[in-house]
Amino acid sequence: MKIIRKAVTHKAEIKKSVFITHLIPAAFFKDIEHLLTGLKKQYPDASHHCYGYILGHRGEIQKYEDDGEPSKTAGLPILEVLKKNDLTNVLCVVIRYYGGVKLGAGGLVRAYTGGASEAVKMAEYTVQMSMCTVVINTIFPHYDGVVRLLKHYGEITDTIYKEDVMIYFQCTENSFDEMKKQVQNLTSGNAHIEIVKTFIDYR
Repeated sequence: MKIIRKAVTHKAEIKKSVFITHLIPAAFFKDIEHLLTGLKKQYPDASHHCYGYILGHRGEIQKYEDDGEPSKTAGLPILEVLKKNDLTNVLCVVIRYYGGVKLGAGGLVRAYTGGASEAVKMAEYTVQMSMCTVVINTIFPHYDGVVRLLKHYGEITDTIYKEDVMIYFQCTENSFDEMKKQVQNLTSGNAHIEIVKTFIDYR
């Protein structure tokens, strides 16, 4: 998943309504609360403060708010833009100043989607990778073949030679199952493969 490096702001006027989008990095729920409170104070006379946010290493926490706009015409479209772009630890708030012309449900969805999408295009990103450290125990006759295979999936970080060979290896969590399957095929099921640590890498 991706994390934005710094906050960005986008402003648009649609049929006399002004839409101001703030896309902001936020790692914790307390950050979300603080940011929403701050924007309320910054734009106290705005008609609506609609938002969506995603938190967690895998984007497991998600929420949206329409703030008085018709149901699912504002907050949900904002959240869908964040999901579509594989973002996490992010808050997107679209602030509307109503200009007197109704946009209709479809127009609102397009306006809020557009504001969030333009802000996402403006942002710079860090890629968040879910990684794991793996220990592979195998016998010496399989060692060279296993090493050649592992080069396709990640990086060997250490090797310990005892009665058997113990290989420490790092790969993405997404590639672990396929790597394990290939190593077991190569060793006829005689390798012991275990994840000993998971961590997040930022690139």
